Amino acid sequence: MGKFLSRSLIKPVIFLIFFAVFFGFINNDSCFAKKLSGSTIKNLRLFSKVYTLIKNNYIKKENSEKLIFGAIEGMVSTLDPHTYFLTPNEFRQMKAETSGEFVGIGVKISVRNHYIVVISPIDGFPAAKAGIKAGDIIEKINNISTYNMNIMKAVNLLRGKAGSVVSLLIERKGFKKPGVFKLIRENIILKSVKYMILPHHIGYVRISSFQEHTNSQLLKVLKVISLREHGIQGLIIDLRNNPGGLLNQAIKVCSDFIKSGVVVYTKGRIKSQDVKYFALGEKTPFKYPVVVLVNSGTASAAEIMAGSLQAHKRAIVVGTRTFGKGSVQTVFTLPDGAGIGLTTAFYFLPNGVSVQDRGVMPNFIVHSSKDFIFVKPPSKLREINLRHHFRNPEGKKIKEKYKYDVFKVYFKKDDQFRFAYELLKGWNFIKSVGVK
Repeated sequence: MGKFLSRSLIKPVIFLIFFAVFFGFINNDSCFAKKLSGSTIKNLRLFSKVYTLIKNNYIKKENSEKLIFGAIEGMVSTLDPHTYFLTPNEFRQMKAETSGEFVGIGVKISVRNHYIVVISPIDGFPAAKAGIKAGDIIEKINNISTYNMNIMKAVNLLRGKAGSVVSLLIERKGFKKPGVFKLIRENIILKSVKYMILPHHIGYVRISSFQEHTNSQLLKVLKVISLREHGIQGLIIDLRNNPGGLLNQAIKVCSDFIKSGVVVYTKGRIKSQDVKYFALGEKTPFKYPVVVLVNSGTASAAEIMAGSLQAHKRAIVVGTRTFGKGSVQTVFTLPDGAGIGLTTAFYFLPNGVSVQDRGVMPNFIVHSSKDFIFVKPPSKLREINLRHHFRNPEGKKIKEKYKYDVFKVYFKKDDQFRFAYELLKGWNFIKSVGVK
């Protein structure tokens, strides 16, 4: 989901361009035209010509908004898979989603090979309960093909009134033919933090996404665990299939465990996009050992959290390589309530490593069985598989700084969870017998 921080002040440049094109103000003598290259002016005139031809000669009368929005969507679709245009209605829906409440089926989607693909279903909601899995290709939504469909168009089709039915035609590896899934839309209020208390004073926290109140929910949960256990001695943070969300919440969560220093920084084409985000230092961070669980469904802000805690040597990361979305989407407000999310920079972890298209590599690689206790198993879909994805900005300069061990462990249930638990339990045992 990217950055989603409020940088919503932008001059209505796009609409000024269209205004200039439509009314013939782009010419070689205009002040505006002097700031544009000859080829740009030529192409804008071509656009104006096509627009006029459609308006005057197309068999059906079309309104200007539909044509302009369609043109913008087409322009955006030539860019990376995380840049998007939002109509006023879609923009309102996006704001509702990041606030943690919306009506839908509870699924994070992207585009792969021209079709809509599931990145991860959200715990406890219709998609997850119906058996929708990460990596599923959604071929049709209510019998409408998703081939070359704009991602926000797909989101709009998946949304609707609470209690209404949406039909998905799903292609999945192992299916002889695409399967039909009928889901009932729900009013989705995201409680992004769940927990339980394990033996040996070990806490377990599941963060399913980063919403407006994620950190406050986490702090309440950790307080409850500490009071009930008279002080926990280790914590498992489960970020598997966490698609990301609000960057500021990921930074706050990191600040719960890191006293000071850079959590993440960004580098873009223009200087204003070069920003460092520091641990907030508002309180004394928790000091007990932490293990973070990740998999290929761990994306964006979740990868930043896992990678930052790992780089600060504040947490051990267990699982499989993460999704690899390390790009920043800055959301701009356009005239009349429309919006655009533009990829404007790359994220870098405190150790200078970008996660773009390579993900975060765990300290201990543990391939879990298909029988997860808490989350559905992910697919092998990652950022590198998406159409128009950016390559890692470090390119061939990347050198692995660590040697990672691969552990084959066999438990009856969730291997990754069990490994993390045994790791913390052993950690506490070593301390209890006085080994330093």
